[in-house]
Amino acid sequence: MKYNLRGEETENKATRVRDKAEHKVISFLRYFIPSVGPLVIYIAAEALLVVLGSTLIHSNLSHAEFREQKMNLYMMAGVMLTFVLLRAYSKKRSSTFFEDASLYLNNISIVKTVGFIVFGLGLSLALSAFISLLPKIGPMATYSATMDRLYHTWSLYVAVLFNTFFTPIVEEVIFRGYMLNGLLPHWGEKRALFTVSFLFALMHGTALWMAYAFAMAWIIGRVSIYEDNIFYAICVHMGFNLFSTVLWFLYLFRPETKVFLEENKPFVLMLGVTGGAFALLFSKLYRAERESLFVTRFFQGKV
Repeated sequence: MKYNLRGEETENKATRVRDKAEHKVISFLRYFIPSVGPLVIYIAAEALLVVLGSTLIHSNLSHAEFREQKMNLYMMAGVMLTFVLLRAYSKKRSSTFFEDASLYLNNISIVKTVGFIVFGLGLSLALSAFISLLPKIGPMATYSATMDRLYHTWSLYVAVLFNTFFTPIVEEVIFRGYMLNGLLPHWGEKRALFTVSFLFALMHGTALWMAYAFAMAWIIGRVSIYEDNIFYAICVHMGFNLFSTVLWFLYLFRPETKVFLEENKPFVLMLGVTGGAFALLFSKLYRAERESLFVTRFFQGKV
């Protein structure tokens, strides 16, 4: 401390900077570290089962063979183990899984559920169409190669279950449930949402995937905050993933679809515009829900 001419204590700039840094460190240790605990549980559970499966149970398979034939099954088992561990994690904290995840299944609107799925599907169509129209160089080449590998190495029906149901549920429980819930009261909406969205994006690897995932995470996070329930966030996430699931079926049963989409850019553009229009329409209806009794009753299935 320094003193002024009247003998009063004054705080200098260095002290303020130090105190601010100490506050950030304490905030990081007290709130951020515990909030990523469920993410660590998820990664560790999935990795443990995949390693055990590849080294002990299927040691006769090469790494490539295990990845193509068996790994997705062990990843699904990892998701199930994650739910069991998260339930124990919440119980240890004298809470419940559903409270910590903000997952509430009462008073669910069927109309709103379908609307959010269509909203996610529309956004996915718009973003995917935009990305597919870009030249396949640099990040685009990596993105396309990753998608091709994904479509050709996973078992179709396991992929449908994992991509459309298991992944949206477990990722929303962890990121928009446990993590966002843990940070919101202490870091505020924007900082907490940015942090969770950034971490979600990092889980998706390449630069283009990360940009796609960040935009998706930000939108879903806003839905979770507004609804105070991740159920509808799960619906949006399912809608996002539904498009790739449809492509899996088309590429398997109609292989010519891939060539058709690559050669017909106007058709792809039309799909993207249509998807974007549906997403925009639902977005406007959703915003109007707060202002219009008719729209609110519509979402509640009373009209």
